[in-house]
Order: sequence, then structure tokens, then C-alpha cells
Amino acid sequence: MEKIYIDKETLIFEAGQKADCVYLIIDGTVGIYLPTNNTTSPDFILSENEIFGEMGIINNTLRTAKAVTISKSNLVKISKDEFNKKLSSCDPFLMGLIRVLVSRLSDMIKKQ
Repeated sequence: MEKIYIDKETLIFEAGQKADCVYLIIDGTVGIYLPTNNTTSPDFILSENEIFGEMGIINNTLRTAKAVTISKSNLVKISKDEFNKKLSSCDPFLMGLIRVLVSRLSDMIKKQ
């Protein structure tokens, strides 16, 4: 895990990029933009104690959205290996449920 400090209006990742880490917001706000969004307003606004970037790792796929800081943000960057290690200690039923939910959400995003 690595603490990172990011300025306002900084691109964190884009749709189509390799998913190599997950982020936890310590403070600040991050906007998530789906590929169909052609505006300057994010589809989702995330803030303190929220996680993002997990879908590509759980599903082993490329990023499905763009993430941009809305304000100065303090984040914890968790590598794919660290995140998967945490997931592997999870109950197998819950892990299966998480994978199904992420897969369904990814399918919904693709249909938009």
C-alpha cells in the first residue's frame, strides 16, 4: 500500500487501461466518468472511505471508466497483488457473490 497525494482535476486512470491497483479515498473527492459520458459532470462522485478501481481487478478486465480528482485528494493505492491477497482470505461464497455482482455491473455499463 502506498499513500498518494493528488491535485485537483488530475486524471487517475482512463477506461481501457490495465487495472493494476485499487484506490481508497482518505480525503478528497473523485469523479467517475462512464465511457458514454461526454460532459464535464461525473456520473458518480466518491469521497472519504470509498474504494474505486476494483472492478477491473475482480473481473480481470481493463478499466471500465475514467477517474479524475474533483478536489485535492489523499488516497491509498493498493496493488493488484495486495488486493487479491485480501480477497483470497474472504469466504468463498462471498467471493463468488462479489464476482457475480461485478460481472453484472460491468455488463450493465457496457450496454449504456
